Amino acid sequence: MQWQVDDVMTREVITVGADTPVGQIASLLEREGISAVPVTTPTGDVLGVISQADLLVGVADGERDNPRGGRPKGRATAVRGGDLMTTPAVSIDADTSLTRAARTMQDSNVRQLLVTGPQGRLLGVVSRGDLLRPYARDDAAIRREVEAVLRQRLWIHPEQVEVHVHDGTATLIGTVGRHSTADIVTRVVAAVPGVAKVDNHIRYDFDDAELVRSTVGRTHPFSAEPFHPDKQRRRIRRTGGSRRRQRQDA
Repeated sequence: MQWQVDDVMTREVITVGADTPVGQIASLLEREGISAVPVTTPTGDVLGVISQADLLVGVADGERDNPRGGRPKGRATAVRGGDLMTTPAVSIDADTSLTRAARTMQDSNVRQLLVTGPQGRLLGVVSRGDLLRPYARDDAAIRREVEAVLRQRLWIHPEQVEVHVHDGTATLIGTVGRHSTADIVTRVVAAVPGVAKVDNHIRYDFDDAELVRSTVGRTHPFSAEPFHPDKQRRRIRRTGGSRRRQRQDA
């Protein structure tokens, strides 16, 4: 279970058209308490985005071009959103991971990203706060997700491994078949957003650490094939002997 932009984005988005007056856009940003608004066509296709910074550029250009007054020049003559919007707008797909979305936002130095479909149609908007939302959940919500991850990815149910979360620390108590499985559980739980620390008290029936480190006859920790430690050790010794004879023959 990997959180995606689709899980946290805002779907009801305020938009303006390319012909929307600049003054109306400025009032809209102030009234709604937002820093930018997408510019779209009547069918929802994204043309660009206009922000408070874009509006300020128009004001600054007017002051710079007209120090003594007179007719404005350049971007200061803009009366429509289409004249000041930034294009192309920085956008991402709805199935983008939160990690990649955060990197895109940081690299682009923007506060929000437009979420678009395959044809460039606006689907929603994701902000910095949206990306941080999974990490700010309460302990109960984090515990439920940890249990869901263990059940769906590792087939481990709460009856087998108990999960307790307090102040972001996930404590795991129970028993699994192998040492390697217990290690995998730690890594999987640590990747859940909001988990700051994993306190692993899981016991295991068989210590397969040596077999996992071996590159010969390794079995997948979730293989459906029955695991026989004695048979596995004989296979390792037999394979090792064959290799020694091959080196001697060479």
